Amino acid sequence: MIMLKLHQAQIDLPALAEKALAGKEVIIAIGTRRLRLLPVGSETRNGDTGPRPGRGALRRLLSIPDAFYEPWTHEEMGE
Repeated sequence: MIMLKLHQAQIDLPALAEKALAGKEVIIAIGTRRLRLLPVGSETRNGDTGPRPGRGALRRLLSIPDAFYEPWTHEEMGE
Protein backbone atom coordinates (compact mmCIF):
# COMPACT_ATOMS: atom_id res chain seq x y z
CA MET A 1 0.00 0.00 0.00
CA ILE A 2 1.20 3.48 -0.86
CA MET A 3 -0.01 6.37 1.34
CA LEU A 4 0.91 10.00 0.83
CA LYS A 5 -0.40 13.53 1.30
CA LEU A 6 -2.24 15.43 -1.42
CA HIS A 7 0.64 17.77 -2.23
CA GLN A 8 3.03 14.88 -2.87
CA ALA A 9 0.35 13.03 -4.88
CA GLN A 10 -0.02 16.06 -7.16
CA ILE A 11 3.68 15.92 -7.95
CA ASP A 12 3.78 12.12 -8.41
CA LEU A 13 0.38 11.63 -10.09
CA PRO A 14 1.61 9.95 -13.32
CA ALA A 15 3.65 7.39 -11.36
CA LEU A 16 0.81 6.84 -8.88
CA ALA A 17 -1.64 6.25 -11.72
CA GLU A 18 0.64 3.59 -13.19
CA LYS A 19 0.97 1.89 -9.81
CA ALA A 20 -2.82 1.91 -9.28
CA LEU A 21 -3.34 0.43 -12.76
CA ALA A 22 -0.81 -2.27 -11.86
CA GLY A 23 -2.90 -3.25 -8.83
CA LYS A 24 -1.16 -1.38 -6.02
CA GLU A 25 -3.39 0.28 -3.42
CA VAL A 26 -2.80 4.05 -3.46
CA ILE A 27 -4.22 6.15 -0.59
CA ILE A 28 -4.09 9.95 -0.67
CA ALA A 29 -4.53 11.85 2.61
CA ILE A 30 -6.30 15.21 2.68
CA GLY A 31 -6.17 16.33 6.30
CA THR A 32 -8.02 13.63 8.25
CA ARG A 33 -9.88 12.31 5.17
CA ARG A 34 -8.57 9.63 2.80
CA LEU A 35 -8.99 8.87 -0.93
CA ARG A 36 -8.29 5.60 -2.72
CA LEU A 37 -6.96 5.75 -6.28
CA LEU A 38 -8.55 2.94 -8.35
CA PRO A 39 -8.94 2.12 -12.04
CA VAL A 40 -12.46 2.78 -13.37
CA GLY A 41 -14.72 -0.26 -13.04
CA SER A 42 -12.64 -1.92 -10.36
CA GLU A 43 -15.14 -1.45 -7.55
CA THR A 44 -18.74 -2.62 -7.28
CA ARG A 45 -21.65 -0.70 -5.81
CA ASN A 46 -21.42 -2.42 -2.44
CA GLY A 47 -17.71 -1.61 -2.12
CA ASP A 48 -16.28 -5.01 -3.08
CA THR A 49 -13.48 -4.93 -5.59
CA GLY A 50 -13.97 -6.74 -8.88
CA PRO A 51 -15.37 -6.05 -12.31
CA ARG A 52 -18.79 -4.43 -12.49
CA PRO A 53 -21.13 -5.53 -15.27
CA GLY A 54 -22.05 -2.76 -17.65
CA ARG A 55 -24.96 -1.98 -19.87
CA GLY A 56 -25.90 -4.98 -22.02
CA ALA A 57 -24.19 -7.51 -19.73
CA LEU A 58 -27.18 -9.89 -19.96
CA ARG A 59 -27.70 -9.49 -23.71
CA ARG A 60 -26.70 -13.06 -24.61
CA LEU A 61 -27.79 -14.63 -21.31
CA LEU A 62 -31.42 -13.53 -21.26
CA SER A 63 -34.13 -13.96 -23.89
CA ILE A 64 -37.63 -12.50 -23.68
CA PRO A 65 -40.36 -14.41 -25.55
CA ASP A 66 -42.66 -12.50 -27.93
CA ALA A 67 -45.64 -13.37 -25.69
CA PHE A 68 -44.19 -11.02 -23.07
CA TYR A 69 -45.24 -8.03 -25.19
CA GLU A 70 -48.83 -9.20 -25.77
CA PRO A 71 -51.55 -7.59 -23.65
CA TRP A 72 -52.97 -9.59 -20.74
CA THR A 73 -56.36 -11.25 -21.06
CA HIS A 74 -59.15 -10.43 -18.60
CA GLU A 75 -58.58 -13.85 -17.00
CA GLU A 76 -54.88 -13.12 -16.44
CA MET A 77 -55.76 -9.79 -14.81
CA GLY A 78 -58.18 -11.53 -12.42
CA GLU A 79 -61.37 -9.96 -13.77
